[in-house]
Amino acid sequence: MNKRLIIIIFSVLACFSKTTIANDSAALTIKLTDSASLDVNDGVFIFEPQFQVDAKYIPKQPPAVMNQINKQFVPHVLVVKAGTDISFPNADNLFHHVYSFSPAKQFELKLYKEFNAEPLRFDSAGVVDIGCNIHDWMLGYIVVSDSPFFGKTDASGMVSVQLPKGEYRVRFWHPLIDGEEALPAQHLSVTESTTVTWQLNQSIPVDDGFDSGFGDY
Repeated sequence: MNKRLIIIIFSVLACFSKTTIANDSAALTIKLTDSASLDVNDGVFIFEPQFQVDAKYIPKQPPAVMNQINKQFVPHVLVVKAGTDISFPNADNLFHHVYSFSPAKQFELKLYKEFNAEPLRFDSAGVVDIGCNIHDWMLGYIVVSDSPFFGKTDASGMVSVQLPKGEYRVRFWHPLIDGEEALPAQHLSVTESTTVTWQLNQSIPVDDGFDSGFGDY
């Protein structure tokens, strides 16, 4: 067998391999609106596979950042996989005092302007609400997922997630409403790339900077 033929065979095999992998996953795009047909920002979807997932399809979770910019937590809602390290830098030229009393993660980062200490690890699934002891209006949320498959809607109410094909239980969370009431957990079959439009049964209230509580997700 000559070298040219060997190269052709390997090229064909490589293309076949990539096609096979691509066919084993699909992109799910969600357009989310509330009951008033307004786009929903910061809506969190967690996809719990009801099957054994091959390790090669599990996305890697890099270290995450919850910044402080213009006396606000950025992003307002951060979604990570359980076991993720999160750092809390302070980009403002003033002191912040970050804390959380949430069962999923309790911590306190006392007065600091810049922060170069080791990140904190978030091992337990749940919602961690964070605040600043100096600036009461500063509220942020870290959703820690026990599933590696999740997504968060943008300002246009859109989110796209690459998922291995199969059956999923889908859970929803939002910082301003009871997510399980607004969109009860449901089952979804992912067989091909598709776009769906989902509507909540509640409207999203105006965010006044204060929060009255939230569930596990």
